[in-house]
Amino acid sequence: MIRFATLAAAAALALAAPAAASTAPLPVQTAADPGVSVEAVRTWLISKGGTVSEVNREGGETWLTVSDGPLNWMIFFYSCQADVCGDIQYAASFSNPIITQAMINDWNRDRRFLKAFFTPGAPGGDQTAVVQYDVLIHSGDVEQLTDHTALWLDLVNAFGTTVGYFAAAE
Repeated sequence: MIRFATLAAAAALALAAPAAASTAPLPVQTAADPGVSVEAVRTWLISKGGTVSEVNREGGETWLTVSDGPLNWMIFFYSCQADVCGDIQYAASFSNPIITQAMINDWNRDRRFLKAFFTPGAPGGDQTAVVQYDVLIHSGDVEQLTDHTALWLDLVNAFGTTVGYFAAAE
């Protein structure tokens, strides 16, 4: 199901625009703080088999979109000085008519690492669930994302099954 075979071994619908993680200003990266470069993360994801967009920038946000088989997800970059960032956030969005607030509450109660939130659809429209995973960067080596990306891939697929995007294994 997932094309990131190397990462999956280690461990939606097209992605809707996610909500901003916070409205408060984020701290600026300093030379003494560790961080990874946006372009290094992009290159690394491509080397692992991902189909990765060019770097996107809008409204003060920087992100990459990753197409991974039937799933599209994003990595947002925060606490940046130039294009070296101290934390990232993986995010994916799922929409369909069967998603409920109770599904999302159950996920958040029963699972760790990925947090989810529910957005009701317009009358007659699909409900949306967004799932996110935050990572603090502790060095400049992009390989530190191996375990985090493997965990993300495993859990985002479990979440996709929970909200009816992927068929449950029989």
